[in-house]
Amino acid sequence: MNKTISASRRRWLAGAAAVLLGGTMSASAVLARDAAPFTGIPGTTVRFASVDEGRRLISALDDWTAATSEFQRAATLGTTPPVALDRFIAALSATVLPWTDEERQPWQQALGSLAGRFAELKIPLPPEVLLVRTNGKDAAHAPYTRANAVFLPRDARLEGDSIPFVLAHELFHVASRHQPGWASALYAAIGFRPVDALQWPAPWLPSRIANPDAPLDRHAMSVTLPDGRKADVMPLLVARRTELQPGETFFDVMDVRLLEVEAAPGRPTTPVMRGGAPAWHAPRALPDYLRQLGGNTGYIIHPEETLADNVALLVTGRTVRNPALLTRIEALLMQARP
Repeated sequence: MNKTISASRRRWLAGAAAVLLGGTMSASAVLARDAAPFTGIPGTTVRFASVDEGRRLISALDDWTAATSEFQRAATLGTTPPVALDRFIAALSATVLPWTDEERQPWQQALGSLAGRFAELKIPLPPEVLLVRTNGKDAAHAPYTRANAVFLPRDARLEGDSIPFVLAHELFHVASRHQPGWASALYAAIGFRPVDALQWPAPWLPSRIANPDAPLDRHAMSVTLPDGRKADVMPLLVARRTELQPGETFFDVMDVRLLEVEAAPGRPTTPVMRGGAPAWHAPRALPDYLRQLGGNTGYIIHPEETLADNVALLVTGRTVRNPALLTRIEALLMQARP
């Protein structure tokens, strides 16, 4: 297993985010009824979605559903290809659950703890954000976002201060999607610039893993390669094998590959090919890439995820290895206006 992505996954799903408890709801859980929306963040209302609302959101056709490969759809459903898109959407819809009062309470508390800093930093959330409960089978038990919704799996329950951290991370994705120009300005703090969307390398399309938080690849980093050459790279997610062992998910076979690209203003971004294959590097083999990301998080699979972690660290006040990076991000947040 690629150690970089393995560490990222452990940090996100275990160390810095989820404590996987599985199991069922307690007998004392009571279905939430007429939950009051949260209005503590100026200009935004956060609501706990009904099952119907959640199913409508999760069933939408968008950039992420268009980017999913046959492998990813099959791996998500725990079956073998082919999995047609309509079957995939129907299966996603079936994962949506009602909220209970017991489940809703810690997320309400987290919203209250984050509201002040989100308002102070003027993070541009849309007018409405929905929190959707699922059984976890929609994304291998990981939280994620689409449109103006945060999808939170029941069987990846969180404890203590991991709840505000995860919520801050996911809310950053919602804000980024709402104001992509604002997000691009922040990406500059970790060395990325906007370019035209990548024309994905054809040899990798069957094993592509699309991130619902950032399904498009339209930011590149200029790096110095170990041999001294300069190159533009993009981090992409690819399955290193497309046959899963029992109990595995796509996370277990996911590699982050730094693809060399040709990126020039006004021209499509294309992969650099050598010998008929895409030219790429493992993150650990490009110290300049890791240096520019700043070292505060192992979540290095996309600039969107690295920024979301750094903003979550900033908002929740955690101690970090590189506080100067958070200072730069805070300054950008105070300057950048959507």
